[in-house]
Amino acid sequence: MAARRSNHRYPRHGQRLAPLTLRDFLLDPLPAAVCDRAEHAGLRLCDLDERAWQLFPAEVVQQLSRRVVERVAACQTRKVFQQRHFPRPPQGTRVEDLRLENRTRRSLAKRGLEDNLAALGDRTLGEVLLLPAFGPRCLVDLLSAVESLPARPDDVQPPDGDALRELSEAAADLASIPEARLIYREDARFARLFAAVDIEARTAVDLAQQALAQPQAAPDPAYAAEQLREFARRIRQLPSLTIEQELIQIFGATPLQRNREILLGYYGWEDGQEHTLTEVGDRYGITRERVRQICAKLTQKPKGLAVFVAPVMDRAMELIGRRLPCAAAAIEGELATAGLTAVGLRLEAIAASAAMLERQADFRVVPVDSGRLAVSAEQAPIVPTIIDLARKEVYFRGLCTVRRVEQMAGRRLHGRMAGGLVAQTVQLLDGFAWLDARSGWFRLQPIAKHGLPKTIDKVLSVTGGVTGGELRAAMGRNRRLWKDLPPENVLLEFCRQTPGVRVEGQRIIADPPRDWRTALAGVEAKLAEVLMEHGPIMERSALEDLCVGCGMNRFSFHAFVSWSPVIKQFGHSVYGLLGSTASAAEVGAIVRARHARRHNHRVLDRYGHTPDGKIWLRYRLSKAASTYAVITVPAALKEVVHGRFDLVAADGRKVGALATKDGRAWGLGAFLRQQGARINDRIVLTLDLAARTAKVTWDEPTADPPCDS
Repeated sequence: MAARRSNHRYPRHGQRLAPLTLRDFLLDPLPAAVCDRAEHAGLRLCDLDERAWQLFPAEVVQQLSRRVVERVAACQTRKVFQQRHFPRPPQGTRVEDLRLENRTRRSLAKRGLEDNLAALGDRTLGEVLLLPAFGPRCLVDLLSAVESLPARPDDVQPPDGDALRELSEAAADLASIPEARLIYREDARFARLFAAVDIEARTAVDLAQQALAQPQAAPDPAYAAEQLREFARRIRQLPSLTIEQELIQIFGATPLQRNREILLGYYGWEDGQEHTLTEVGDRYGITRERVRQICAKLTQKPKGLAVFVAPVMDRAMELIGRRLPCAAAAIEGELATAGLTAVGLRLEAIAASAAMLERQADFRVVPVDSGRLAVSAEQAPIVPTIIDLARKEVYFRGLCTVRRVEQMAGRRLHGRMAGGLVAQTVQLLDGFAWLDARSGWFRLQPIAKHGLPKTIDKVLSVTGGVTGGELRAAMGRNRRLWKDLPPENVLLEFCRQTPGVRVEGQRIIADPPRDWRTALAGVEAKLAEVLMEHGPIMERSALEDLCVGCGMNRFSFHAFVSWSPVIKQFGHSVYGLLGSTASAAEVGAIVRARHARRHNHRVLDRYGHTPDGKIWLRYRLSKAASTYAVITVPAALKEVVHGRFDLVAADGRKVGALATKDGRAWGLGAFLRQQGARINDRIVLTLDLAARTAKVTWDEPTADPPCDS
């Protein structure tokens, strides 16, 4: 009787000591006391299969079996016991075939499993441990008996050949998936599947290759095949997820529901709305620091994990990279359309999540007024410069082109600018509107204060209505402001978008009419008033005399007559208000009268050489010459009289500089104003070409020249 009990007690001679199902809990090395021979080196408890009876004496086997039970008892509360499948005994297995200990056998009988051992395959290890009076020793006893069945030469059938074939096919399918070599056992998404098949496999490919090499080593080939098929299905399913689903699977695998909700709420993976640490903490009644700790722990990369397999994030990063630069909202819309996000994740959240997955987010989201612009990392510092230049240009001119901003930014940043970046940036500015998208003309409605808006206001206050061509010509008078005039279609579109202006065909009309006294001020208002009273057209000199007589500065007069948009030149030195009508005969009469007066008053009186070889030039100042101090150089001398000369007075003092080019000379203005020069005054310039000096002296009308020419 004692012999029978001994034959049924674990460990049983010829059977394995360490069940293969519990291999991952038995990775401890053998006690040093039993590893006294070379063949024992490196052995672990999980290696104690049927060969243990040949390697060790019976008393050592007993000692090792107790160590196996102790280790299983220490690990029985682990979560993996609730997930680990119990290997299904071969069909037809009877309790008598297993030679179980009495306690193990009675526990099975109390649950009606004595005659239905195959039903154990429907339970987990944790569920089996819940059987009455069933403990870690009973579990080891039952598993070692079931897993040793194929090695016993009795009437129990070895594992089903179909199950082994299915296992090999499932393993081959898993090994054929390229991503399988990147799935590591530390990945929370696949940890249960690794534990169910082979906890020691490093990657999914290792798992598949081990099953291919030794399919018969699986305690339950059918179950192992099912798990490998599930493994392959999950890997293939990964690209069909959304970004947030992928992130939740990777980082949200925690049994604590509250911690999972905190993580999803903070990063916005559940509803697309990110929240601050304080907001999340207040919701759950914890501090912001505790929220940070929970999120940091859950998003920490598991030790030993080489890389996260995240195909959805990789696709999203590729899509974002192709679209840069672009409005962030547009890219987010494309991500949603492509099925990469269902909750509308913002790019900022995607960048933060990519960093958790150890992906390099080579883009930045830059605020542009009320919008957001996604650009490459190297372009991010450029965006504020583009915004500043575009706003200033539109503020002073009323409108601008993408090309113009591009050129200015390139000069400021000492490099070539990408036109796409400028176009995408300015489109996000508040009040942006295209005037002609093809040529790049645009406006910013709340910013435009000067330039074209002022010009339109002034022109319409005087004329009531003009054509696009007339408005463009009026703008072109100010060459400093308008080096590149907008096309007529751009001007018409600008007027269509301007309140108080109506466009009918090619004509621009004030609606309602405007008062020129309100639109014009200062010199322009006085010019308009004089022309309305004495015009409609006037000779420039006569107009100047009237304006100066009203207290206008002579230089201001010449400046405004030259560039004011409400003034139009009808002929040589003939001016009037824009919109005025004058016949060709009227303009011709004024021009002929002016020419007659000018013929009788030549500014260059005489010129010649002094005895010592210097050049002298005598001038009789006209109204224009006394104002602008621009004089002519004789054609015979312009080849030698060119460049700069030091301007000196009669007493030898330097009083300025005289510049000469192409038969003209200027630089006398300050000196003439200081000396109170008047019309018909005579001056003499004596040029020393060697010393590069120009001596200016006053000359009397009856004085003889230094030398006749």
